[in-house]
Amino acid sequence: MPGYFYCRHCGKRTRKNPRIKNNNQNCCGSRHCQQSRKNLWEKKKLKNDVNYCVKRKSQKANWRKKRPVHNYQKEYRGSHPFYAESNRKQQRLRNKKASKIALENKNRKIVKTDALTSESSIRQGLYEILPFTMGQGKKIVKTDALIVEIRAHHRFPPFLVPQSG
Repeated sequence: MPGYFYCRHCGKRTRKNPRIKNNNQNCCGSRHCQQSRKNLWEKKKLKNDVNYCVKRKSQKANWRKKRPVHNYQKEYRGSHPFYAESNRKQQRLRNKKASKIALENKNRKIVKTDALTSESSIRQGLYEILPFTMGQGKKIVKTDALIVEIRAHHRFPPFLVPQSG
């Protein structure tokens, strides 16, 4: 009778597969978790097995020779005409919008005059940096960008905050 385990990647409790003989299963069957498991295996294999590493590098080099980077976009657009046409339409709209914004900002100053001040608006003290949440359903295009919120803590005892002038 099979037991249960917690998936290493998603943490979900899953029933062990009874068809696996040496049943030290630690990954559920979801596509994402299986891909993570395979990636981890390959990373370890590349680190520990020199022959595998050399073989894999030569395979990738051969693949790149057959598929040059400069032809990729050209081939993709040729094989996906609907995508290419919709992309052209969207680019025209983006260009129009950018030109309108450029005309509106033509008479404005380029340098932001209030950006640099001689006085710092942040006082000396102990601060906490936390990840900033955009709200439910809102996403940032650049996912690796780090946005932080800085909060001043006023409730800490004075001996924790050095008084330097």
